[in-house]
Amino acid sequence: MEKTLVQTSNLTEKAQEITVRILLNGMLRELGNGKFYQGVPKYDTLTAQALEKNTSPLHIRFELKKSEVFLFAPVSYRSESTFHNYGDSLWVVDHKNQKVEEADVDQLTALVYRELSEQFSEKGLNLFTKRIHSSLRNLEMIMEEGLQEKDALTYSFLESEQQLPVGHNLHPFTKARMGFSREEQLLYGPEFNQGIQLEYFLVHKNNVQENSVLEQPYSEFLKSMVSLPEDLEHQFLKESEKLSDFYVVPCHPWEATYLLSIKEGAEMIKDRSLIRIGAFGEEFYSTSSIRSMYSQDIPWMPKFSLNVLLTGSIRINTEKDLARGYASALWRKHAGTAFEKDFSQFKLLLEPVTLGVYHQDKNIESLNLLIRENPFQPEDKILLLARLCQDEPADGKNFIQKFFTEVSEKLGTSPEEAVTSWFAKYIQLLITPLNHLYSRYGMAPEAHQQNLLIQLDDQLLPQTLFVRDAQGYLLRESAREQYTGLSKDYPEIEDLFIRDERLLDIISYHVLVSNISALVASLGKTGWVKERTLINILHNEFEQIHQETPSDFTRYALKNRYWGTKTNFKAVANEIDGITSAGAISYAKVPNLLHLYYFSDQLIHPKGQEIFFQRYFQKDDVTVTMRPINLDEDLEMLHEWFNREHAVKIWQMNWPIDELETYYRLMLPGDEAHSYIVMSNGEPTCNIEIYWPCRDIVGDYYDVLPTDYGTHQFIAPTDPKKKYVSPSTQSMVDYVFGQPEVGKMVGEGSVDSLASMMNKAHVGFKVDKVIEMPHKKANLNFCYREWYWEKFPQNKDVQFTVKITEHE
Repeated sequence: MEKTLVQTSNLTEKAQEITVRILLNGMLRELGNGKFYQGVPKYDTLTAQALEKNTSPLHIRFELKKSEVFLFAPVSYRSESTFHNYGDSLWVVDHKNQKVEEADVDQLTALVYRELSEQFSEKGLNLFTKRIHSSLRNLEMIMEEGLQEKDALTYSFLESEQQLPVGHNLHPFTKARMGFSREEQLLYGPEFNQGIQLEYFLVHKNNVQENSVLEQPYSEFLKSMVSLPEDLEHQFLKESEKLSDFYVVPCHPWEATYLLSIKEGAEMIKDRSLIRIGAFGEEFYSTSSIRSMYSQDIPWMPKFSLNVLLTGSIRINTEKDLARGYASALWRKHAGTAFEKDFSQFKLLLEPVTLGVYHQDKNIESLNLLIRENPFQPEDKILLLARLCQDEPADGKNFIQKFFTEVSEKLGTSPEEAVTSWFAKYIQLLITPLNHLYSRYGMAPEAHQQNLLIQLDDQLLPQTLFVRDAQGYLLRESAREQYTGLSKDYPEIEDLFIRDERLLDIISYHVLVSNISALVASLGKTGWVKERTLINILHNEFEQIHQETPSDFTRYALKNRYWGTKTNFKAVANEIDGITSAGAISYAKVPNLLHLYYFSDQLIHPKGQEIFFQRYFQKDDVTVTMRPINLDEDLEMLHEWFNREHAVKIWQMNWPIDELETYYRLMLPGDEAHSYIVMSNGEPTCNIEIYWPCRDIVGDYYDVLPTDYGTHQFIAPTDPKKKYVSPSTQSMVDYVFGQPEVGKMVGEGSVDSLASMMNKAHVGFKVDKVIEMPHKKANLNFCYREWYWEKFPQNKDVQFTVKITEHE
């Protein structure tokens, strides 16, 4: 008994760890309300009271404006994107009421719901919490099942579909299945690997609308799925009824019971337009979506309606889904053949047969049916991408580590080489075909982590990619003209067209965020490879494709300052169904991951606090040195500097010392900027901030490039003999232009600071325009190396000491 209690408690903790991570990362992604926070503060005693209890030196501080509190989450793994891992304790710091408290899952749920909801309600909070609890319970059940000894990995299609203990890491209710009892969960949940016989109905042909691109009629097609009982007509039909007047329609067994419980089902049974046959035939197995069923000996997979609240939506086949599925099959018939010849290693799985059932002109969604291709043979090695992306608990070897250990052994290389080789092969198979689909055919399949399957070769390297869910094979509006003839003959295709701007955000979420960013983070969490290494490989692949066959897709991926990401969390908090009301879903912005290719660690994340730059200026007889700020030693000095008369008007940083400390504790670990102390003959005289405009507010005011780097400079002394303005400024520019990632320098000095602008002009900066920022009116100015060297030709070859440190 004691062992069981300990095990249950451990599983509860794991389920909560997963849920907390998903909630925090989702809020961060959709609201952008979190920043890294470094260390324990000296002057903010309330925050110190919370953080000194944690061992982590790094937190994310979430600003929860609606609750008027800050939430601090310790970071155990820092991702380059929004897929971080977190430590155990969450702390709520309430300055208004001078309170600090540790938050449990329910408190976090309430805080997240309040922040995401447009109009808070107790009813909405209760529903949100109920769905979180459903997910938590199911996570525990699934992980408990996973504790049992498993056979060696086979990488079969069904194994990959069913071994997803954590599930969807971009949705708050990753394993919520509200509508299933515990017994039904164990029976129908894919993780429990139960074979299920389908339920079958006879539906009168007057009540059925069939669409198919296959040559054979549905009655013949059905024989490839099931062998019908020989005495079907005698057993179930009256004398006046003929079997040829009916369709035999399969149904998920749970949905069959639901159908018979509703008014329309009862009416159809009564008027004999619907006749229940019962369960028989081959056993099918639930796949990761639950409602798509698989049998290894049958070349088709039925996709059913299921009136269960799965993650964020009740999963039904709507009339729109039927139309889109059929339209995508038409697309392949009329346009896809040429694509498949050019890209034999990229397959779009289609749904060539759809059935819609009606009663008194009303669509009976419970019986709507989509039939998907099943190209997978029992001997195939198939990997669902979501299996690599899910964040399993960190204790022991998780699946991704086991997988790449095996890849490493087969390749005879190190785990790091195995990961990078595998990733490079994967993106080569992915990006070029997607770009061709978009540019040549205007098509954008929703290739997110749960829709993409990878066929592996004997070395477990990617060989062929499969994308599924044909309702999501969308077309851009600007490609409409090339489908005029097809649209005329088959109006269903009209349901696929989406305006270009919206479609690019949809692609961004599915491909760039859910697929690639999640995979990069997951591979980084193995500890065998740095995310930045993978991002550089990814950037180079996109860049090469963009040079050869540019499209709006490659341009978006490379050039956009932000990528779009679907607001799943906001949607469920505001009770928007992401399937039936997809058009109501908004898209948030996350920083472009590829821009990290141009990120200067030396400028924004310098290591250590020692002097790393030194240059002697003979004319001024001054040695200028530079070091990153040491907050413990420099804070009081900086506070005094910013309260000097000449600083107050221009810099406006004469804050209380606790606010200034918070400013730096948020800046120093971030990707936006870093602060340095410049010394003249050993005496601190200047503070400079070097920032990355594509992550800074100034990037909102011009066409920012990821190779732009900006500076702020504050000369502290009032004694003209101690200012050393020109040497300090030249040293700053020398240091920035000494980094290969830098294209041009940017400045946005206040229009009230004539001295600042004159100093900038002195070294080659030129004013581009005046901009109105929230906190100041500023001269936006730029400087290229050539402009600087034109002013100071001797500096082109100047010898100075700069210590470049290795970065993790």
